[in-house]
Amino acid sequence: MKKSDIATSIGLVIGIALMIWGMASGKASIAVFWDPASVGITVGGSFAALLITYPMDQIKALFKVFVQGFKNSAMAGTDIIEKFTNLSRKARREGLLSLEEEINSVENEFMKKGLQMVVDGIEPEVIKDIMELEISEVERRHGDNSSVLKTWAAFGPAFGMLGTLIGLIQMLANLSDQSGLASGMATALITTFYGSLLANLILTPMATNLDYKSSLEISNMEMMLEGILAIQSGVNPRIVEEKLTAYLSPQEKIVYKQTSGDGVTENV
Repeated sequence: MKKSDIATSIGLVIGIALMIWGMASGKASIAVFWDPASVGITVGGSFAALLITYPMDQIKALFKVFVQGFKNSAMAGTDIIEKFTNLSRKARREGLLSLEEEINSVENEFMKKGLQMVVDGIEPEVIKDIMELEISEVERRHGDNSSVLKTWAAFGPAFGMLGTLIGLIQMLANLSDQSGLASGMATALITTFYGSLLANLILTPMATNLDYKSSLEISNMEMMLEGILAIQSGVNPRIVEEKLTAYLSPQEKIVYKQTSGDGVTENV
């Protein structure tokens, strides 16, 4: 089950709040930071460049990609270890076919697919090849999604600077009106502000967020593959647990020891 990633939401809210506070704390009205033409040049222009760069299917996936940034779908490593040690004990006692009844209760599709192949008696080498191919494809798709955001983040400041140049040209073309010189300069700089805000508060952090979550998911899939092959080989449950524990961070290992006691106490 996917859980919401509260840190992402909190970070975005805090960032926006600080920007608003900073804009409102000066002597000028906060309204000076709003300019529809600047928004059009920065956001619209950078998005137009994105349309030129990527196919429409990849662009359509942007909304889904943004939503994924606010969710945490990765299983806890400790839960994976507990699941596989229990499955290993059951398989050692009752045979691999006994896992059939456990498969329906498995929520993770990757894990379910691997266990089903074990029950079906597919060769370990074939299972490994299929699962590794799926892992590499998931990693590729995730990389494609984050690259769209990184590209947009690169376009944002560039179009912000382009908007500033447009504003400066318009201002310099009308130097006879000295009274509007200062306000014209301020308006010209707004597009640079929008471009920097778009890239550094939204797009780049979200792309990095997705990369991090992708690395967690890939690590989990590799852990699951290790567990699936160990169960098929009839490895002792204690060894299964020790092998999978290697994937945990030092802090996670401490938590796992505290919650599981001495780990697998039944060696069968």
